[in-house]
Amino acid sequence: MDVARMAVGLLRSVWRTQDQAGLIRRLLADVKPATQRPVVFVETGCGLSTLALLQVAERVGAELYSCELDPERIAALCSRVPDLSRRVHFLEGDSLASLARIAARHEAIDFALFDSAPSATHTLLEFQALEPRLGAGARIALDEAALPGARLLLGPCRKGKLLVPYLLASPVWRVSAHPRTSESMVSALYDRVGARADADYEDPDYVAALERGLAPVR
Repeated sequence: MDVARMAVGLLRSVWRTQDQAGLIRRLLADVKPATQRPVVFVETGCGLSTLALLQVAERVGAELYSCELDPERIAALCSRVPDLSRRVHFLEGDSLASLARIAARHEAIDFALFDSAPSATHTLLEFQALEPRLGAGARIALDEAALPGARLLLGPCRKGKLLVPYLLASPVWRVSAHPRTSESMVSALYDRVGARADADYEDPDYVAALERGLAPVR
């Protein structure tokens, strides 16, 4: 059993070629300072991703929000970086309540990283809390996510099991997989013109979730 775990660990170390922070910087490399309104970045779950987002945020003059349930994680991160608590808007507590506050404060959100509770339902609800503020050009990223049918995964990919099919079935989101990043990640760009959704696509697990009352935002 230990040999099997070692083999899996070796395989993952060879397969993984990019960290989460590197992907964030790549996804946001072409973001420019806004002229009509502030650029807004949001993440659920703080960590090294916060520092990568802060680097981009300070380059383009964006406001950065980090929603974190555990105050000790916030304190540990702030102890590593001078003045971090003044450079990042940390919102302590349940992410759904925090995201609702952010959505009420801003008319548009440019980037959102979903990386909090290892729950497909919670991640979908997080996305839906921000969805009305995600317009043309907005980008999102999900950790522990993969496209349906992906074979070699770096983690359980629980967080994306409902949201990824939701995005794939949408007429506006262009979805990309990053199987060699972090614990396997998925990103999406809101591109009403360029999206090429399959109108017949629907995931059975997602349909079952909807039948239990998780209706999508229209």
